[in-house]
Amino acid sequence: MTTSQNEIEASFAERLLAYLTVGVAGLSFIALFTVLLAPLFGVDFAVSDSWLWPTCVFIAYWGFPLALILLIVFVIWRVIANRKAQKNL
Repeated sequence: MTTSQNEIEASFAERLLAYLTVGVAGLSFIALFTVLLAPLFGVDFAVSDSWLWPTCVFIAYWGFPLALILLIVFVIWRVIANRKAQKNL
């Protein structure tokens, strides 16, 4: 009897890691989109005293590499879980 991919349930930590990966990538995309479109609407980053623009740049710069690392961790974690499930049969 073989176990299909649907029968192997993901743990809470795996689901949390998957949602965290998607959330970080989505937030980073929104921040990048905001930083790229802001000058079209007349925003001058040099004169703005707001904390918003440095935060958006920081999230856009570091968000995608962090999401990639989280995705690699998730894939490795899932491969190990699948191997353990197949071994237990």
